[in-house]
Amino acid sequence: MSGVNVAFGAEYRVENYEITAGEQASYSQYTEEGQVITLASQIPSLDFFGNKRPGGSQVFPGFSPNNELSRGRSSVAGYFDMEADISENFLLSLATRYEDYSDFGSTLNFKIATRIKASEHTNLRAAFNTGFRAPSLHQLNFNSTSTIFDQNGDPQEVGTFSNDSRAAQLLGIPQLKEETSSSMSVGFTTKIPDTHLTITVDGYFVSIDDRVVYTGQFKGPGTGTELDNLLAQANASAASFFANAIDTESKGIDIVITHDAMFGDNVKLKSDLSGTFSKTVQVGAIKASDVLENAGLIGTYFPEDSRVYLEEAVPRTKFNLSNSLTTDKFNVFLRNVWFGEVTEATTTVANQQVFGSKLVTDLSFGYKMTESTTITVGANNLFDIYPDKADAAFNNRSSGRFDWSRRAQQFGVGGRFLFARLNFVLK
Repeated sequence: MSGVNVAFGAEYRVENYEITAGEQASYSQYTEEGQVITLASQIPSLDFFGNKRPGGSQVFPGFSPNNELSRGRSSVAGYFDMEADISENFLLSLATRYEDYSDFGSTLNFKIATRIKASEHTNLRAAFNTGFRAPSLHQLNFNSTSTIFDQNGDPQEVGTFSNDSRAAQLLGIPQLKEETSSSMSVGFTTKIPDTHLTITVDGYFVSIDDRVVYTGQFKGPGTGTELDNLLAQANASAASFFANAIDTESKGIDIVITHDAMFGDNVKLKSDLSGTFSKTVQVGAIKASDVLENAGLIGTYFPEDSRVYLEEAVPRTKFNLSNSLTTDKFNVFLRNVWFGEVTEATTTVANQQVFGSKLVTDLSFGYKMTESTTITVGANNLFDIYPDKADAAFNNRSSGRFDWSRRAQQFGVGGRFLFARLNFVLK
């Protein structure tokens, strides 16, 4: 017990979230006669193509007086952390945290971690912890209207309503509650001095209960109901909410291999190869209210496009190989990044296009002009690589308006980027 470290502390936090209205023309929808629309029965003016004008600022209208609010909360917390070398080869760490929210009650979480020195050059490590996340004030209170493209690529005005709104009550949207989680990780790191190699491998598993997601779009019946009028007042044709709709599990393996090599007295080559294999999935049934189930709205509460966006719209496999060659005066940096395939997040299964894996290369050359001045020229995405284009056969291009996916994040569509950089140090 020669190496004992103890840490403790307390925290008091006050948060506030506020929305104030903008100019009327930035949020209002108007009739042909210039009257502000407040009822679903009123007919908005038409554009050059005969479509209804959404009104307000395009894509993201301004906040209206109906959006105005000021909400706050406070929390008090205390934590205790102890770490000890039980023996020369065994380290143990324990931590706990208590927190009490003015709007979500109290929680007690803990973490236990250990490191075992298996040999002179090899360490094993493991950890387990629980977690708690209260919904942010933004998730609880944000309400606004913005333009969202539907599955056919057509724009529609969608209002985000808070969970304590009248619209949420009419649709049976449950009140937001906290997310809870548990996670574990196991890994090792080892050095092989004779080969100048360092290897690190970590595996992890994370379970999140009552995960907060953004729902699909709920529409009114269009018969002048209370919900129709609420949508009209918000200048929206549909409503979405933040909700604790699902439980999820994430698991993966991260690998890092580093190699250092010397050539002569002043030439060094450092190579880093890293890779990640990860997977996130929804587990169990969708957590909806009886009102949503009885109305057959489960598919809107957590739609298929949201599932794909969660599970398949970002690369689940990625590799990065970086090489840095340095001398007294010169340095060369070469990086190759391999991005795994992704899937278009759309509700229509037949339109879920898969975008293939890609390799992106960065290269730069640097010259040390003086002890304090270095000039570097290079290119990011040297070979001008782009993600696969959205195929018109999958009907995801919004009548030809979009060449690349808007619902899958693989890497950017900016193409090749050339640069020159001058770096100097003032002493």
